[in-house]
Amino acid sequence: MGVQSRFCSNSMNDWPLNAEEAHRERVFLLVEDNPDDAFLMEMELTRIPGHRLCIVKDGQQALDYIEGKFPYADRQEFPLPDLILLDLKMPCLDGFEVLKWLRTQNQDDIAATPVIIISSSDSQEDVKKAYKLGANFYLTKPLNWAAFKERMRLLGMIWGKAETLKHG
Repeated sequence: MGVQSRFCSNSMNDWPLNAEEAHRERVFLLVEDNPDDAFLMEMELTRIPGHRLCIVKDGQQALDYIEGKFPYADRQEFPLPDLILLDLKMPCLDGFEVLKWLRTQNQDDIAATPVIIISSSDSQEDVKKAYKLGANFYLTKPLNWAAFKERMRLLGMIWGKAETLKHG
């Protein structure tokens, strides 16, 4: 099962996070080049009420999405993310470059977007570099399906309910 490079799915539930945001769902942007990993994350994250998952398959598509460039210009269909789930090892533009670009933007609603690295690399060098570039959290993809599923569930619970200062 593959994952399309341009995909946003609404959760089936319309649970408001607070009165102010009753009309708006949280948007998670997943930047993942491995279709199997993207599919597994999609399976778990789409179960979280009150959010939308948008998926792109490489770093360049992530920049295009965030900047609202074609084919992501329609902000109703492709809204700015409240959270970015970012793989590191990708073709075209890797996750480190995306993170570096993101943290140097002048617009606060883009530069301050929380970023969670989700990578198969457990190298201390990669972890330190990601945090130095401004990652908020680093998760190593486990090979164990149950552990992966639990991490994705907890991730959605924590970040799906987190207060953000943007896009409101």
